[in-house]
Amino acid sequence: MQNLSSEEQHQESGVKRQVEAIRPASTGLSAELKAVAGIDVDWQGYPLLAGINGVGDLKRFSVAQLKQLADEIRQFIIETVGRTGGHLASSLGVVEITLALHYVFDFERDKLVWDVGHQCYAHKIITGRKEEFKNLRHAGGVSGFPNPEESPYDQFAVGHAGTSIGTAIGLALGETKQGKQNKIVAFVGDGSIVNGASFESLNNLGLVKRQMLIVLNDNSMAIDATQGAVAKYFSKIRLSQTYEDLRRTTKDILEHTPVIGKTVEEAIERIKKNIRMVLPASQLFESLNVPYFGPVDGHDIGALVQLFRALKQVEHPVILHCHTKKGMGFMPADSQPSKYHSTGPFKMNGDVVEPATEKQGRTFTDAFGDELVKLAEKDKKVVAISSAMCEGTGLKKFREKYPDRFYDVGIAESAAVEIAAGLAKSGMRPVVCIYSTFLQRSFDQIFQDVSLQNLPVVFCIDRAGMVGADGPTHHGLMDIGYLRMMPNLALVSPADAVEMGGALEFALSADRAVCVRYPKELIASQQIAESSSEPFILGKSVVARRNDGSVAVIISYGSILVEAIAAARALAEEGIEVDVINARFAAPIDSRIVELIGAGKPVITVEDHGVACGFGSAIMEVAGQHSGGFVPRRDGGAVRMLGVPKRFVRHDSRTNQLMEAGINADKIAETVCQMLNR
Repeated sequence: MQNLSSEEQHQESGVKRQVEAIRPASTGLSAELKAVAGIDVDWQGYPLLAGINGVGDLKRFSVAQLKQLADEIRQFIIETVGRTGGHLASSLGVVEITLALHYVFDFERDKLVWDVGHQCYAHKIITGRKEEFKNLRHAGGVSGFPNPEESPYDQFAVGHAGTSIGTAIGLALGETKQGKQNKIVAFVGDGSIVNGASFESLNNLGLVKRQMLIVLNDNSMAIDATQGAVAKYFSKIRLSQTYEDLRRTTKDILEHTPVIGKTVEEAIERIKKNIRMVLPASQLFESLNVPYFGPVDGHDIGALVQLFRALKQVEHPVILHCHTKKGMGFMPADSQPSKYHSTGPFKMNGDVVEPATEKQGRTFTDAFGDELVKLAEKDKKVVAISSAMCEGTGLKKFREKYPDRFYDVGIAESAAVEIAAGLAKSGMRPVVCIYSTFLQRSFDQIFQDVSLQNLPVVFCIDRAGMVGADGPTHHGLMDIGYLRMMPNLALVSPADAVEMGGALEFALSADRAVCVRYPKELIASQQIAESSSEPFILGKSVVARRNDGSVAVIISYGSILVEAIAAARALAEEGIEVDVINARFAAPIDSRIVELIGAGKPVITVEDHGVACGFGSAIMEVAGQHSGGFVPRRDGGAVRMLGVPKRFVRHDSRTNQLMEAGINADKIAETVCQMLNR
């Protein structure tokens, strides 16, 4: 630690001892990073890939060589993800499409726009990043998603679904306005076509009067199996197609020049008239005035090259529907694509996949899933809603035990909230389980359909705070800010497994909407403090640690309490006593916390969230609303807010990210000493 007394080294070691004693084993990847950083790939095992240092090298290959290269890239992805972890199944499924696109188009000048960017591994490998790919998702390596800071071949930093068609339309319009003749390709996949934003963009394709190719990668999967009517429609199309049908489809596309379909207005009228009819394979898209072709075999690289060459010349938007296999080429992922959608490091024992390291404990997600099942047994009105993330949000046990009370709406977070509002209005107790980064997409629905109506919907916000290797597209650092401004919403965050049960019990009995946030992290197996077992009372904090001789106060919100108590114990070894308050609520704020600010002791707020608009800011806002205003005392009263700075935090281990942001135990202790001038 910096700026401390001459006993700096002794105190720092004390902090580390206290952290090890109380903090659950980290799910960060720092140790694995050390092993990965020195990896030297034996390129002799990849004879064609060894010669690929950029897309120009790819274009010198024959189509037959592309087939071999696809196999090598697939094996390289499996080998790398086995060391680093990552989104495996999705990227394995699009290798041939990726190679064919780069073989036909010139994406130095043409534009390739990705949807659900975790499909981009093959793309990264062939665009000059294969060496950095060895350290995938680690500091010093490439991120797991497209990133324009890494390469000009990446147009947008993409981690959410439903974005590529709209942004591609914008690129097409902009390039046309500037007189450019380059080609535009939008790559849609992993169930994202069912997202509302995708259909809104399809409805606006009429704005584009030039070439634009939409490649629909249909693997019948998002994270879990794709849900909903559109998904069933695609399934029906796929089931009606044999391999020979796919070959004939390709031949038909190549032999016929596509034509513009009807106007959107005429198409809508046709849909109204034929709403009860079974749609033929092309009518869903052509009813939106989008010429459609397919489905074709997404793993037949020779046919794909021919198709892309033909469709490249079409001077208006078209959709090519490609059927692929998620997890292609890796039997475990092929048979269990949901399990291997995103995986930690693993190793092969014969044909059996084993985790590279044994699981060290339960996660917050595990604790949530177990507690929800218990509470649902007591109350038959409890129902759960997921957005294509049943396993990721810990709802697998709930789905198995209460299948008739579980709803998966697919990648449609806004719809999930609206459906929950309807359920709540009918008298049910809906629990909406969505990652923090994806809940952002439902801001207006939370406001209009839940907050404004004052309905008792429970939002369980997984992956809140720093998420580690997935990086800035997936950090949950904004939820406190955009949720606490809404009336009728309570924001609660449990610190350990005991509090998880208490928080959910409170949420399901409340007369308002309650948001329960927790991180992608192991959860402390024991109570962090005796106060963890105290029942949750709206807007009330609890004391986690108190000493009559305390000279400062640490106020913690959520899981970061483990770091605050570790810092307090280490400081106590150095003769510095501090109180620790577990706030529990970020809305409403406990008035007793505000009173602490005016009591004369230095106050440090700590949260795994952005400093801007976060928990600390909420406290200061409430303090500023006191009748006399808030004036810091001159006898030592001061406030420091520790949280994540207002910038994007790169991919790394969660442990390193917390340290970088200054919200781990040693940084908290350092801040206390600075405020005390020790």
